[in-house]
Amino acid sequence: MIISSHHHFANFFKKEEEKAIQPYAYAVSRNLSHGSVCVDLQDKQGTAGIFEGYKKKIIEGDNFSSTVDLLQTGLVAKGGEIEEKDKPFVLKGDNFYITRYFNYETQIIEGIKGLITEGEGEKAQRLERLKGSREFTKLVESRDQKNGTDWQLVASAMAYLNNFTIITGGPGTGKTTTVAKILSLLYEENPDLNVKLAAPTGKAAMRMKEALAANKQVPEDFREQIGALKPYTLHRLLEVKHQSPYFKRDLENKLDADVIIVDEASMIDVALFAKFINAVDPRTRLILLGDQNQLASVEAGSLLGDLCNTVGEKNKFSSATISSLKQLFPEQILKQNTGKDELLQDQIVKLQHSYRFKGDSDFGVLSEAVIDNKQEKIESFFEEGRPEGEIVVDNQYKESKFESFIQGFEDYIAEDDIAKAIEKFNALRILAVIRKGKNGVEGLNTRVEKYLSKKRKINPGQVFYKNRPVMVTRNHPDLNLFNGDVGLVRKDKVSGKIRIWFLDEEKQLEEEKQEGEVQERKIRSFSPGLLTDVETVFAMTVHKSQGSEFNKVLLVMPKSEDLPLLTRELLYTGITRAKESLIIQGTMEVIKKSAEARVRRASGITNRI
Repeated sequence: MIISSHHHFANFFKKEEEKAIQPYAYAVSRNLSHGSVCVDLQDKQGTAGIFEGYKKKIIEGDNFSSTVDLLQTGLVAKGGEIEEKDKPFVLKGDNFYITRYFNYETQIIEGIKGLITEGEGEKAQRLERLKGSREFTKLVESRDQKNGTDWQLVASAMAYLNNFTIITGGPGTGKTTTVAKILSLLYEENPDLNVKLAAPTGKAAMRMKEALAANKQVPEDFREQIGALKPYTLHRLLEVKHQSPYFKRDLENKLDADVIIVDEASMIDVALFAKFINAVDPRTRLILLGDQNQLASVEAGSLLGDLCNTVGEKNKFSSATISSLKQLFPEQILKQNTGKDELLQDQIVKLQHSYRFKGDSDFGVLSEAVIDNKQEKIESFFEEGRPEGEIVVDNQYKESKFESFIQGFEDYIAEDDIAKAIEKFNALRILAVIRKGKNGVEGLNTRVEKYLSKKRKINPGQVFYKNRPVMVTRNHPDLNLFNGDVGLVRKDKVSGKIRIWFLDEEKQLEEEKQEGEVQERKIRSFSPGLLTDVETVFAMTVHKSQGSEFNKVLLVMPKSEDLPLLTRELLYTGITRAKESLIIQGTMEVIKKSAEARVRRASGITNRI
């Protein structure tokens, strides 16, 4: 019989007076592996649920200890709002934690409170400066008046006034445009402003940088400063200590920045965000961007969703904030929060109008139908004779549809320039929910390789064959390569040796553009021997695709609807990775079932805030 790591963890507490803790130690360890920060003791649904998979005799007897028994083991602290250090577990209300994760939550909450408190002391002066701002006057005069309240303008004002702001919204709602507006206000006030752009992954950080540089809302006066901004992964921003889980930037050595803007915040796990916010000076403006409807992080926690869920209804503010905003744009439609005061009520703005997808476009209709679980709207995409639009649903998994899509991979193979070849490869991607089987990542990659091999476009006779696309599967901070980075296997034209090539975003940013001159993309390469942790990436999981966008996407759903992975967040994330066209191979039953289910991760942040 195979004993799980969770059982091993539970069995560590084997003294007679400690045994009452074992089922709970098992449950909290298991929950962490499934993305939950703690165990909600009121959500056990009988004895299945949180104790599922534990010793059978205990489950059948429903023989679990009471809260009092747990506290009497001497292993459990009754969680206060300060860090617990002397006991391995914490019980806070109905939530049972490993102490380290309780402390992560505490650090996050205290860090956010510190930012808010520091910002409150500056608010009155900032409001007066904003009222006299030339750039803000321009934004007010040019605001979008066709779609009701211009939430980009509201978010820009809030981020200027606050030290902590969350800007959430779906694809195309203008999160990057809002950042451009915020930066124009801040650079007008201080041209020497120290701004840091960051994201959980390198590609997400670079995408924000490029989107900002190309954004038409950036005023000419500040285009140079914004164009010179350097994107960081959170790990690189915090400065990784060699062969250590700790960072050089921490509580004692704060980040040097006036403003930190973090994109794709839904991807950040609780442990990383706790370490990050410890390193943020309370005097810094911290702005988080993200789509709260996307999948949560791969590691434990659903931080952005938890923070957003602390506020019952978005875009309803306190009376004090309404009063301030009406001094800036009195005709905007702003509503006061009539409920109880929430800590983050004035810190969260939801962008509501999509400029990329019209409300009646395929992407607009389907993404909204999935998030709101509108079953009839979903069914309409399966109607016979429905004209093919931006989204095509193939419920028969036709090989012809599959081959028509993967034919597009021939373009990057035919491209001689390595940088352009990588860009062409990144224009399309197959996304899957599962890893195994014909419709999983491994099976899909094999099918593509067989197709391209049959057409003599590749020769996969060796592991690192020419034109193999690969994705890095773990962080290599010493090489400045991170989990999710995508490269291409080709020979070095000088040495003739096989190398793995990546776009070099660092060099790209260091070299300034000459006006009127086309700048070539920079590349760098590594020996395959240095990068054994890579996998073929014609297809990738939806989880791994977060932070990326592709012109064309083929989303392949599993045929079984009885998978805990199938949730509306996963389906929504897969759909919104596509910018131009999307093919979904999946049955109506599977897609409808996905829209019904939600990601459920136990966490205490929402209640504790």
